[in-house]
Amino acid sequence: MKDCIFCKIINGEMPSYKIYEDDFCLAFLDISNDIYGHTLVIPKKHYENVMTCDNKTLSRVMETCKKIGTHYVKDCGFDGFNILNACGKAAEQSVFHVHFHILPRKTDDGEKVFPTLSGSKIDMAEACAKLKIQCENEHVEELCEDDEDCVVLYTDGACSGNPGAGGWASILSFKGKEKVLSGGEKETTNNRMELMAVIMGLESVKNGNKVKVFSDSAYVVNTFNQNWIEKWQKNNWQTSGKGAVQNKDLWQRLLAAMEGLDVEFVKVKGHSDNKNNNRCDALAREEIMKMS
Repeated sequence: MKDCIFCKIINGEMPSYKIYEDDFCLAFLDISNDIYGHTLVIPKKHYENVMTCDNKTLSRVMETCKKIGTHYVKDCGFDGFNILNACGKAAEQSVFHVHFHILPRKTDDGEKVFPTLSGSKIDMAEACAKLKIQCENEHVEELCEDDEDCVVLYTDGACSGNPGAGGWASILSFKGKEKVLSGGEKETTNNRMELMAVIMGLESVKNGNKVKVFSDSAYVVNTFNQNWIEKWQKNNWQTSGKGAVQNKDLWQRLLAAMEGLDVEFVKVKGHSDNKNNNRCDALAREEIMKMS
């Protein structure tokens, strides 16, 4: 979001004291400087608050909070930590980009973290009945963790020479069924083959499905998880350096393939022990061999 201070920090437009960063989250010291080590943890994708943030992103943010809090206790001499969140103006949320505060604590540090409430008496039975009805009516979205809940798509691309002969491969699985796709081009690049693998996989998925895409290409994954694609579109397919975005034709085709699908991109380590990633790599290289 253009005017969001946290988005500006993510984009490097404003300085910050970074504590931790990965493909999905950023953690940095709060400039209020009120408690030593006061840290903010935010997702790189903009969501106004926890109510609008999807479950998968919240899960990653909380994993980051746990990682940082554990580091503060085990490695930095603290005895514990608070994790706080404000959701909405009434809850005193000041920056409308979902964020969590980590407050490192020491025994008897004298800090008062929680607010002092009015202490007014509440009819507990009445409150419980009302809240219980509301909770029973809530729909809890299932997380897309495996092929029982969504289509799982593994992809990989390879190129001999870059540019040169290239190959791509996609492996889709859903409820125990598998579909394997592969192909190649005589003159192409590695990035184009990575994109083609995702495109061909998504184009074979029916509308309305959730899809979890596993790729070892940071070029592909970061474009979506770090919102590069949105910036390119807003800038009329120009980079931040005012140059033309490479492979525009394939990015546009990929966006079209994503329409009607709920797609999540996950980065995997290439050439490691991931079975399906290695299968895709082997299939893509077989396609290259066919053209030699």
